[in-house]
Amino acid sequence: MSKRNRYRAIEIEDFPLGERSNFWRDLYQDAAGSMVQVPFIVARGELPGPVLGITAAVHGNELNGISIIHHLLDELDLSGLSGTLVCCPIVNVPAYNQGVRCFPDGLDLNHVFPGKRGGKPAEQYAHAFVSTMLPCLDYLVDIHTASEGRLNTLYVRVDFADEVALKMATEFNAHILLHGRGGDGTFRTAARRRKVPAITVEAGNPSVIQGRMVYDGEIGVRNVMKGLGMLEGSVQTKRHPVLCRRSTWLRTRSGGLLETHFKLYQLVTKKQLLATVRDPFGQLVAEYYAPWDGVVIGKAANPAAEAGTRFCHLGAVQELSEILSDPELRATTV
Repeated sequence: MSKRNRYRAIEIEDFPLGERSNFWRDLYQDAAGSMVQVPFIVARGELPGPVLGITAAVHGNELNGISIIHHLLDELDLSGLSGTLVCCPIVNVPAYNQGVRCFPDGLDLNHVFPGKRGGKPAEQYAHAFVSTMLPCLDYLVDIHTASEGRLNTLYVRVDFADEVALKMATEFNAHILLHGRGGDGTFRTAARRRKVPAITVEAGNPSVIQGRMVYDGEIGVRNVMKGLGMLEGSVQTKRHPVLCRRSTWLRTRSGGLLETHFKLYQLVTKKQLLATVRDPFGQLVAEYYAPWDGVVIGKAANPAAEAGTRFCHLGAVQELSEILSDPELRATTV
C-alpha cells in the first residue's frame, strides 16, 4: 500500500449505514520492512448524528479501555444509534505486542501527538494515527489507566473552560474531574487543536482487566452518547464528582518499605499523615503529610520504594466557579 493510502483519513461515508465494520489500517513500517496494522471499528447508526471517537491502549499495557470498547459495541443496537462510533481499541500496537507502556523507541506516545511526518519513530507513528482518525471526528473519548506500579480511581481529565467537553466529563459519572488544558503532547490536546471536544478517561490499573471498572466505563461512554443525542434515554449518574483545579504526585525523599495510610478517592486534610517509610530493620525513617486539603486520585502499588517514588496523586479540590474565575487556572497545564 502506498504512503498516500496509508495516511488517508477514515471516511465515514465509505461504510454502510446500520452496520459495524472491522478493519485494519497500515500506519507504520517496522525495521523488517513490514507494515504495522492498527485495528479500527466503524459502527454507523441508521439515524443521522455526530461522530464520536473512542480510543484505548495509547499506552500498550492499558487494557481496561479495550474491554470497555468491546462490551460497548457488543451490546449496541445500531438501529437505535444516531450517528457513528469510530473506535480504535489498540492505538499503540507495537507497545501492546510487547506488553509495555511506551513505544519501542522509548518515547511515551501520549507526549508526542500530533507527531511529525519526518520525526522520531513514535512521532511518525503518532502523525500517521492522527492523520487517519481525527479528521472524521466530532468528539473524542480517550481511555487510559494508571502507569505500571500505580493504582487509579475512575477520573476524567478535561479543560473546565471547554463547556462541551466539561459536559461530557460530568456525564461520564467518574469519581473525580481534573482540570487541565493540555499542551503536553497528548492525544486529547491534538483533538482540541482541531476543535474536537475531548476528554481523557483514567479507568483503573495497568496490565489487568477489571470487571467493575469496565462496567463503569461502558456506562460512562453510554452516558456521553446520550448527552450527545446519539442514544435515547436519560444519563445515569449516581456520583457527584469531586472537582480538582490541579494535582501533583507526592514523592518520597528516602528509600525503604512504604506504608500508605489512605485509600483511593479519600478526602484528606492538610497535615494529615499519608505515608511512613521504614528501613530494613523496621525502624521509622520518614513520615509524609498532606500539603493541602485534597482528594486521593491515585497511589503507589509497590511498598518497596526508593527515594523519589511517587506514592500519592493528590488533587486540590475547588469549586467550578472558583476555577473558571481564575485566569491562571484556566491556563494551567496538568
